[in-house]
Amino acid sequence: MNSDTAQVFEATPFSTVNLWRLKGISWVWLATAAVCIALLAVGAPLNMNLYGMSLPFGLGLTILHVASLGLTAARPVAGVLISIIPMTILPLVSIPVGAAPMPFSVVAMVTQVFVICVAGLRAHWMVAAGGWLASVMVGVVSNYLTLGGVQSDGAQNNVVIFAAVSGGLMVAAVVAQQWQHLRAELAAERSVSAEEQSLRRLAEERTRIARELHDVVAHGMSVVVVQATTARYRHAGLSDELKQEFDDIAANSRRAMTEMRSMLGSLRNADAGRELGPQPTLADLPQLFASARSAGVRIAEPELSDVEHQDIGEVIALTTYRIVQEALSNVIRHAPGATVRVGFAVRNGTLSVSVVNSSSAVGAVMAQLDKGAHVGQGLIGMRERAAIVGGSVVCVPTSDGGFSVTAKLPLSSGNAGNSAKGGGQL
Repeated sequence: MNSDTAQVFEATPFSTVNLWRLKGISWVWLATAAVCIALLAVGAPLNMNLYGMSLPFGLGLTILHVASLGLTAARPVAGVLISIIPMTILPLVSIPVGAAPMPFSVVAMVTQVFVICVAGLRAHWMVAAGGWLASVMVGVVSNYLTLGGVQSDGAQNNVVIFAAVSGGLMVAAVVAQQWQHLRAELAAERSVSAEEQSLRRLAEERTRIARELHDVVAHGMSVVVVQATTARYRHAGLSDELKQEFDDIAANSRRAMTEMRSMLGSLRNADAGRELGPQPTLADLPQLFASARSAGVRIAEPELSDVEHQDIGEVIALTTYRIVQEALSNVIRHAPGATVRVGFAVRNGTLSVSVVNSSSAVGAVMAQLDKGAHVGQGLIGMRERAAIVGGSVVCVPTSDGGFSVTAKLPLSSGNAGNSAKGGGQL
């Protein structure tokens, strides 16, 4: 077992998937050991009986060659280099009986083919190619220097057959290795691409939130500037101190607006012009519900009496509208035809908003089809919006197979600002 396998056993937590992975690694090593034992059992007697080798040479060369096969699985370069040694010595100490193939025995050729193939699967293609070339060169040199004219035709055919078979299998092993590498790289690229797409969608949602908050705050600051600037003309008899105070308020407001535009200006893009108009409020909810009904969602007109007479800040109203909008968009995408209940309640200075949809048979099918990296970004966006104003959003499935979105938001922007200090920042 090599260091890579040991690390897998040490660092991999226990699970069914990891257990099967470890079983796969064990089976590979078990198969390698079985092949080595079979080659050793056949090769040693063959060397002594058919090639007339003494016991030390017959058994030793076989053990060395088989061991190089096992070593190649763990250390390809070292295994290939060691495998050349028995291939070189074999023709020098052989006294073939009858028409025994020379310069390589059948077992030696099979073993060397395995060595070259394993090297092609485990290492760079140059390692396998170098082992194949060195083995063929040993056979060619043996034909002309060691054997001379003995079995010249058979020896040449022996080398040609070995070169053709081992070369073809080497190419197949290298192609298989490169294919595996391409598959691994493609899977890694897909994983990185999916993660980047998810982060990009989240960043875009945060950017959109920042732009909308910028528009709301800029509108409020503009009102302050106008009121402070025109105060001396609208109210007669103001003292010089009050006029100067109003002038200071207007100047500070303009400075704050300039700094805010400087910091958030980079968030705008070429398409941001369409978002410079008035942002939606709770008064725009009926139009939103009508749009959802036109998309096939059955939604009753919610009761808004609890919130109509409340002093709800612009930021909270915008956040409420966007959360309801995203919740209805999720119903349209994932549960078309479902019945939706929207509720609003005010308790202890907190606005509670709930959007609950029933189950949908069509939605169950669409949930299986829509499993891309974008899934869940809308829920993240709702939580981000609520956290900015000091609120929270809870999204859970219901017992009847539907889905529930519940948001709790402070009523006023002042409370939102105080809560946001501990609830997160944009």
